Amino acid sequence: MKRRIPVAVLLEREIYDLYLRLSGGDDFKRAIDRGLGVLENDMFAGEQIKKRQIPRYYVDKYDVNNLYRLRLDRARRCCYTIVADYEGVKVVVLEVFPDHKSYERRFGYKMS
Repeated sequence: MKRRIPVAVLLEREIYDLYLRLSGGDDFKRAIDRGLGVLENDMFAGEQIKKRQIPRYYVDKYDVNNLYRLRLDRARRCCYTIVADYEGVKVVVLEVFPDHKSYERRFGYKMS
């Protein structure tokens, strides 16, 4: 299968602000950087979330109709959407999860 390279990989404003607050040596920042590198080379590197499983939060806040999750490392994930406009196809990272617990909360998984 051919990789699809987007014209840009962008961070949603809140994620961008968080990213700027992280120090250069922060493990979380390095995990985000690795994830962005993966997405710059292949926008379909993440796992597509079925429409019926997209949390209402993303639909209400960002009006998404597609959502992907990318594993950044063992515990961290990010969620992104793919959008097309007159410039081309872009990846927009909507949320990054510092731990698996916050990811589970967003998706409504039961935590034991």
